[in-house]
Amino acid sequence: MAAKALCIAAFGARGTGKTAWVKQQVASAKPARLLVWDFKHDPSLKVGMGKPLGSLGEVIRAMDAPAFQLRYLVDHGRDVIAQFDLFCRAAYAAGDLLMFVDELPEVTKANSAPPAWRRCVNVGREYQDGGKVKRLSIIGAGQRPAECDKTFIANCDVIHTGRLGDVADAKRFARSWGVMPEVLTNLPDLEWIEKRADSREIARGKLTFRKASAAPAKPPKG
Repeated sequence: MAAKALCIAAFGARGTGKTAWVKQQVASAKPARLLVWDFKHDPSLKVGMGKPLGSLGEVIRAMDAPAFQLRYLVDHGRDVIAQFDLFCRAAYAAGDLLMFVDELPEVTKANSAPPAWRRCVNVGREYQDGGKVKRLSIIGAGQRPAECDKTFIANCDVIHTGRLGDVADAKRFARSWGVMPEVLTNLPDLEWIEKRADSREIARGKLTFRKASAAPAKPPKG
């Protein structure tokens, strides 16, 4: 874990590359302890996003290890909000980890969220629990910021977004960032705009992917 725990939001319409961007951030951070909430059992999270487990109890037991990479496949046959609250309680109790919550609007709304999630967001940067100082880094992703917990967005160190399909969402960010709404609604796929809490600057870029290394040539036979 880095000395400073970060709170990061990743937004964007489907196909804009937000999940791929999150995966790159996780790969770069190389967290020793990773906990992922996989709401839709996303096939794109198979690589580098932890061991998939369908039992929340099994996830919690595995978090006793000094290091872990765990991805919880949400049980849609049970109360999802209750599962998420327990998931967040476990993350807070464990501490010193990176928690990625995909499809955040499925478990939080603009003005409501499970108590354990709010505690992670509001207190998780640095807190004492069981006589130890702990930290939580959080990444939350969703298509529409308006459908996500406002407290989470207000606490973010980084807000990263691809194209926003909803004009009202774009206008909200545009007003606070000093850009035109069209900048956000017209972004091509894989292009992004980003605002950090510690800077007035607005960063822009395009998601790129490292090319696989070519296989070494085989020596000729004979």
